[in-house]
Amino acid sequence: MIFVIFKISTDKKLESVSNNKNFYKLKIKNSRGNIYDCRGISLLNTRKKFLAAIIPDKNNFIKIINFVPESQKSNFIQNFFKNQPFISEVSSNLKIKNIKIFEILEQVFNSNFLCHIIGYLNNGHGVCGIEKSFDKFLNSFKDIEIEYQKNALGQIVAKEQKYDFYDKSYQNSYGVQLCIDKRIQEIVEETAKKYISKGAVLVTEIPNCKIRASLSLPDFNPAKIKNFLDSKDSNFLNRVNCAYNLGSIFKLVTAACLIESGVNIYEIYNCSGSVNFDNNTKIKCFNGISHGKINLEDAVALSCNTMFVELSKKINPEFFIKTARNLGFGKKIELAPEFFSESGNLPSITELKNNKKMAMFSFGQESLMATPMQVAALINTIACEGIYHEPKLIENLINKDGSFEKYNFKLPKRVLKSHTARNLKKFMRKSIILGTAKYANSKKITAAAKTSTAETGIFINNNRVNQSWIAGFFPFENPKYSIIILAENINLGGKICGPVFKEIAEKISKI
Repeated sequence: MIFVIFKISTDKKLESVSNNKNFYKLKIKNSRGNIYDCRGISLLNTRKKFLAAIIPDKNNFIKIINFVPESQKSNFIQNFFKNQPFISEVSSNLKIKNIKIFEILEQVFNSNFLCHIIGYLNNGHGVCGIEKSFDKFLNSFKDIEIEYQKNALGQIVAKEQKYDFYDKSYQNSYGVQLCIDKRIQEIVEETAKKYISKGAVLVTEIPNCKIRASLSLPDFNPAKIKNFLDSKDSNFLNRVNCAYNLGSIFKLVTAACLIESGVNIYEIYNCSGSVNFDNNTKIKCFNGISHGKINLEDAVALSCNTMFVELSKKINPEFFIKTARNLGFGKKIELAPEFFSESGNLPSITELKNNKKMAMFSFGQESLMATPMQVAALINTIACEGIYHEPKLIENLINKDGSFEKYNFKLPKRVLKSHTARNLKKFMRKSIILGTAKYANSKKITAAAKTSTAETGIFINNNRVNQSWIAGFFPFENPKYSIIILAENINLGGKICGPVFKEIAEKISKI
């Protein structure tokens, strides 16, 4: 007995096991947060699977192996006879001695859905989109682990084993909640892809300007990244956040400046289809169309260039730029950490003191560049009768304990007088009934919109490259949503983008 006690007290191996190795940790899976829509629906493409934490028991071998996928049986057999706890996927929630089942959701990257917003992972870390912006937060919780007791000889104590979980995040729903509404996103993706091969669609909710859907085309499949690396269509580019030539939609800003400068909106102007400028420049309305006798409302609805050229002489350049900036033009919009919408471009006040540049700027040409995100903020401001809300993508961060942490939003501010915005709404309503936005008119809903066909100054195979837009809101009487549509390298913005606007609005109205 004395010899045995001496042996135990001096055996370094047993001392190590006793002091440091009384427990065996088994990693179940990496724990990463989820991404949800505004209603708490997961936006990640996932599949449910069962992971079994197994203490090898030869009496249960046959019972277990029948539930192991064929592709994993070889590894299962090897691990089983190592006589140490291990993890294996099984086909159902087993109830077998010495097995603990974890029902988990595994992210599967095989869908293009919302790819520019969600982004994708590489080696467990976000590369772009929300996965990158909140990578640290989404990876901030411990891996799912299980701890087993060991006896003094280092053997797993299988009998009456008690499980001690280091992390139960597999049972929780922590993650990032977006403003995206999955139902609206599905409508936008299904509809837009029938009409547009390259461009962007954005849907925001009025009055808060929360982004309910965001689509950039062409898109990509996160599971097949290599297939898109050499694409000439820039599939990874999120066009919703990119700056483009804007064109006539900017006439809404010009009209706002005219109204707030005290110009008589009912004054009649005679449009002959073109106007000579500085004796050596002729500015035309689209296709040289003569609009005849019109007022400011008609000029917006029919998208008359020449009237805006003439009236722009009455606007102070400094006031013009200030109003544009207050409406969000020329400024970046931070949607999430390191996730920005571009600033676009506004001409300088010095440039606008040049009469020709001022004239071109008045109907959205020259150096003006804007993003669909900025246009959404403009339309939202008009629908809100002059109150500017910055577009929002993030709703909440959901902590491990299930508590909600509100994401910081900038406070809304008045940037236009209410009567100015009400007039702009009326102008846009006329545009959809009788003007250039008539292809977006619907018998099922009331809406208001403005179109653009913006010149880029670029030619491909001797053909002019233009950008087509439509931007508007619905219902007209009580605005609830704005829709912004951009189609790259397409002429006739209203004719091409109008039907897309109409179909999306009608489908959303049924939700």
